[in-house]
Amino acid sequence: MVNVWVLGEHTSASANRKHTTFYRAEGIATRNRQSYKKWGVVRSVCMMFAFLILFSGFTLVRTYASSSEVIPASIDEVVISVDSGDTLWGLASIYKKSSMDTREAVHTLMKRNGLTSSQLSSGQSIIVPSLMLE
Repeated sequence: MVNVWVLGEHTSASANRKHTTFYRAEGIATRNRQSYKKWGVVRSVCMMFAFLILFSGFTLVRTYASSSEVIPASIDEVVISVDSGDTLWGLASIYKKSSMDTREAVHTLMKRNGLTSSQLSSGQSIIVPSLMLE
């Protein structure tokens, strides 16, 4: 952007000192100002477009690391239907390997089935992973 400045001098009445004042030539400055506004609009539109592309990409990306869906049982795994009175501790102690600690078996069952608490309801299906079975 090119600005043209005009030098002007005037005398201050209070101190009799000369002050130099710069005045902008209006014809060139007006054209530059209009051109600058147009490019400012273009820059703003481009920035908004880039912003939309960036954040729309974030909405399309999906991760399965924290998915709440339970993966269906494989051939090696056993599916149990919970009866009334069954507990996760009791099921873990029945289906775990003899060398496995019951606390570890409960944790494995909870992790495999996506459970956040040890509460079970009647009719619920629990998948016993193959690493627990003998």
